[in-house]
Amino acid sequence: MGATSLASFIPDVWGEKINEFYKSKLVCAPFFTDRSDEVREGGDTLFTPSISELTASAKTYATAVSLQDPTDAKITLTIDQHFESSFAIEDKEAAQVKRSYSTMERYARSSAYAIAKKLDVAICNLFTGFSNQVGSSTTTIADSDIRAAIAIAEANNVPVDEMAFFVTPNVFWRQIQKLDKFSLAINSPVQDPTSKMPKAFLYGLPVFVSNNLRHVVVSGSAGRFNALAHPDSIHWATSPLGAGGSQGGMVGSGGVRVQSNYIPEYLSTVTTADILYGVCENRDEGGVAILTHAIG
Repeated sequence: MGATSLASFIPDVWGEKINEFYKSKLVCAPFFTDRSDEVREGGDTLFTPSISELTASAKTYATAVSLQDPTDAKITLTIDQHFESSFAIEDKEAAQVKRSYSTMERYARSSAYAIAKKLDVAICNLFTGFSNQVGSSTTTIADSDIRAAIAIAEANNVPVDEMAFFVTPNVFWRQIQKLDKFSLAINSPVQDPTSKMPKAFLYGLPVFVSNNLRHVVVSGSAGRFNALAHPDSIHWATSPLGAGGSQGGMVGSGGVRVQSNYIPEYLSTVTTADILYGVCENRDEGGVAILTHAIG
């Protein structure tokens, strides 16, 4: 008896494993300055005064000192970006879906990730506002670009040892790892790049590699914005939305709230992840945009 004869006895099996989508690395929000605690009691605008550097004046005998009266500016962080990601599962389908799939939990995690990614990409987009720029959108990154970025930061008195590079995967693997200085074992005695994953450091500064930077394009070209940045160069904050919902809820890292509510009219449970956030460039001199070609 063959497969045709036994077709009624051969089951189609839904396996235990589910293929979840691969997630890009969320690296920006944990690195840059989180001001959320300062609006815990409310508020939609956060001001940060900027103090000017004073000058030294020669003191002449028997004359008054030279009084300085700088007009200092302020940086405004406006918390007005509200985004949500929601889905509903009706009772009938919830009762019939295979229990081991934990469908609602998996989709809730997916919604939370979508919201957290929205914040991360918003921070990445601020790299376009750095007035200090090196490299070109039509060429691959060069060692001279990396050193030029560090030199600019040093010239601006930025604490370079607190800074980090942010690059796309293509820039790190197709461009930086093509530079002999960073890939040849003779130049990297503590690691063999052909048998080990290269450590993500350039001149002792950490390198964060994230596909979220691919969204930060150079207008009118195939270029991308990468960056060398200090944590204080970009500020962000989330407003406390609170943990509500008839089935409870929680507010996780990055201010992402996840909650579920049962809707009797539709005999379904609605799950929503949302966030209320704001981002701003706080100190322009604290960041250097590194322009590169998208591929290389």
